[in-house]
Amino acid sequence: MEEIELVHDPTFRILDGLALVALLAVLTLAGCGDDSHPVNGRPPLPVDPETLDRMAAELEGRSFRQFHPSLDGNPRSGVILDFTDGFSLWAQRAEDGRAVHEWEITAANFRIESTAEPSEFVLFPETVTSERQFSDPCLDCIPTAGISVSVRDVLDEERIAFRINDPDRVLPSPFPLFGAWTRFNEDEVFH
Repeated sequence: MEEIELVHDPTFRILDGLALVALLAVLTLAGCGDDSHPVNGRPPLPVDPETLDRMAAELEGRSFRQFHPSLDGNPRSGVILDFTDGFSLWAQRAEDGRAVHEWEITAANFRIESTAEPSEFVLFPETVTSERQFSDPCLDCIPTAGISVSVRDVLDEERIAFRINDPDRVLPSPFPLFGAWTRFNEDEVFH
């Protein structure tokens, strides 16, 4: 029987090394998209207590709204992010001056996490309750797993913007809406 000689070509070693690096990169990226890092597949970064306090103080007592196509549009969809008593995300779709879909998610508090962008933070509501007023009223019937709100430039009145994160698309109509960075208008809060 003829013996076969194995050739040790350095090109194959380089290709093997590149394949291993590519495999490790794919596995690393795949691990970043799990449920523990729900926003854009990026892991949260630690936020120092001073920044947390400043962020919470900056949002406390404020309310932001946005309508599409406009406040007077027909039909129109509207969203209000309210921080006067914890956290509230209210949504409505109206046609001919009547609400056809309306619901609200509330939380007594929210967790703030940072992202790789220095002026961007993510708010995760905690101990969430929900209520649908229209079209089929119910309590705690809206799934909220994975829901968060991104905010950037919170300290800049001219640039503050929000994005509603619904990675699993669990929010009912009128969403998806404002899933991209949107300049919400600040509204006066009436008590």
